[in-house]
Amino acid sequence: MAHFVTLVNEELKKANDLCLATIVKRSGSAPRSSGASMLVLADGSIKGTIGGGKLEGDVQQEACRCLQEEQTKLLHFSLRGKDVSDSEMLCGGNVDVFLEPVKAADSAARDIYQAAAHLAQKGGQGLLLTPALPGPIKTQKGRKLLLALDKEPVGSLDGFPEVNSEILPKLEEYIKERPFGIHDLKLPSGQNLPCLWEAVLADPTVYLFGAGHVSLQVAKLVKMVGFKLVVMDDRKDFANRERFTQADEIWVNNYQDVLTGKDLGEDAYLVILTRGHMYDKEVLSQAIKQNAKYVGMIGSSRKRKAIYGALLDEGVSQKTLDKVYSPIGEPIKAETPEEIAVSIVAELIKVRAGG
Repeated sequence: MAHFVTLVNEELKKANDLCLATIVKRSGSAPRSSGASMLVLADGSIKGTIGGGKLEGDVQQEACRCLQEEQTKLLHFSLRGKDVSDSEMLCGGNVDVFLEPVKAADSAARDIYQAAAHLAQKGGQGLLLTPALPGPIKTQKGRKLLLALDKEPVGSLDGFPEVNSEILPKLEEYIKERPFGIHDLKLPSGQNLPCLWEAVLADPTVYLFGAGHVSLQVAKLVKMVGFKLVVMDDRKDFANRERFTQADEIWVNNYQDVLTGKDLGEDAYLVILTRGHMYDKEVLSQAIKQNAKYVGMIGSSRKRKAIYGALLDEGVSQKTLDKVYSPIGEPIKAETPEEIAVSIVAELIKVRAGG
């Protein structure tokens, strides 16, 4: 969502009209899950994907019509039986796609997506609410609302003046428990409105400790699959912009105190790939004190046993060490730096998806 709202904001800044296409419901097997989005520009070109194939082509054509007619629509697709006999998408499921035109001249739309993009880029958390009803649309004014933690709401929902006071007190809980979906707004007034809820969160960050040959390959892949990237090493000849052009940040520091005073947060993925056992131990001893989503360390079972043994002697619990992913990566018998990178990033994707 962070990447997507940023993309929408960039297109609106370029004065490009567009239509948002979002999978709002999926049952059975389908190429993408609920929440997958793409945008369709006025010339028919697309950015993002909802799965490719005939489904995406049909949505692309219908989105262009929605943009011309200034209409929101809810499309239903069956990916089974005779409905897909002429296509390659024999998935066996059903998909609902919500189409919503957004005009670059609409100041309300520009304000909403600029605020959402800024929120995502700065590491904030928010919830974007949009009525999920088909019908005419001239402007996003009164039909889109961005609620964010510790910030003033942007936009509004016509006819639902109580929505801010009802949702804001539970916003953090809602973001965690229902980050995406269509939910009825049930207010004291007795009104109900089917509304699309979309959590706006910053992309999670991968921290690579060690800037050697494996990290070079991991860096390429983590950016490709939607993570932010921080690269760290104690050698500026290795940790620099010439080697890691895609990095969001580069740290040159001593391993012994690299995380001193830092709180990387719950969406941090710490990947330990230093050049030596002692450096790995130094970073791991600090990494396990973070409230990170993922901590992984490269190396053999023998190396892990030696490092774990030293940390146990220092008072670290076995329960804490059991949470570390080591040896790192999915077990695909990887050998080359490129293969090892694939196995590591596959594991990161798995954890991000709740595996």
